[in-house]
Amino acid sequence: MSITNPRAALALIEHYRSHGFKDAGELLKFIEAFWGLKLPQARVCPEHTPPAEYVAAAFYEEVQNCVCWANRGGGKTLNGALVTWLDSVFKPGCETKILGGSLEQSQKMYSHIQERFATPPFQHLVAGEMLKTFTRMAGGGSIQILTASSKSVRGPHPQKLKLDEVDEMAPELYEAALFIPQSARNIKASIQIYSTMHKAYGLMNRVITEAAESGYRIFKWCIFDVMEKCVDRDCDGCPLWEDCGGRAREADGFIKIDDAITKKRMASRETWESEMLCRMPSQEGLIYKEFDLAIHVV
Repeated sequence: MSITNPRAALALIEHYRSHGFKDAGELLKFIEAFWGLKLPQARVCPEHTPPAEYVAAAFYEEVQNCVCWANRGGGKTLNGALVTWLDSVFKPGCETKILGGSLEQSQKMYSHIQERFATPPFQHLVAGEMLKTFTRMAGGGSIQILTASSKSVRGPHPQKLKLDEVDEMAPELYEAALFIPQSARNIKASIQIYSTMHKAYGLMNRVITEAAESGYRIFKWCIFDVMEKCVDRDCDGCPLWEDCGGRAREADGFIKIDDAITKKRMASRETWESEMLCRMPSQEGLIYKEFDLAIHVV
């Protein structure tokens, strides 16, 4: 799929807007051509899901509410922006609100979207000027970022809600935000959450623990699921071996192996496991690190 010719690129966009994508494979090829993103598709860790699987499931509305539990630097915010952009372009009338753990976090996701709409093949899809916190689509939809305040989460009800880095979000704000999305124009309401779990008893821990009861599907990927393919390195003596076990030879991601090694050397084991392997919340900073609610509370 080539987009070197502006007229051909525009025609291709309008073709997909009218007829849709025939399958997830065609969608992923479009993303690679127009966003320059080759989303990891390999199932490196058997119990995890690659980012491409989340993007396809969210776009095709195969899942209503979901949680992306992923490592730091694993593309959570970018993937959220991508799905928001796809919904806005290919689902006329789709409205999305973005709420981050802070205004800065909300702006990060929104900036990815603004950058893409600023390019020539997509400028005609925006109605008027893209504002700092709001973009109106020519097809009637919109994208809005919210400040982390109780007032901001009350008001109109779009179909889509993106919650970015919920572990930094106040629980009462999270609770209020859950009432935002509402189905309309044959577009299903959905809540999509993105976060690393780095607090032992934080909000993300609660979201994951209660996922089945709340109806959230969990998409989980760690640093190895988004790592570049390991081709010619010797596993013997590799600093990543105890966690990798050779799995990186099946990877098709973007994080450099040398960067992963550096991160592991710099971090404590607890931090590495929670923020890069998505195994457990870090207990660093607690007075009693070995405290366990089930054991030590009667």
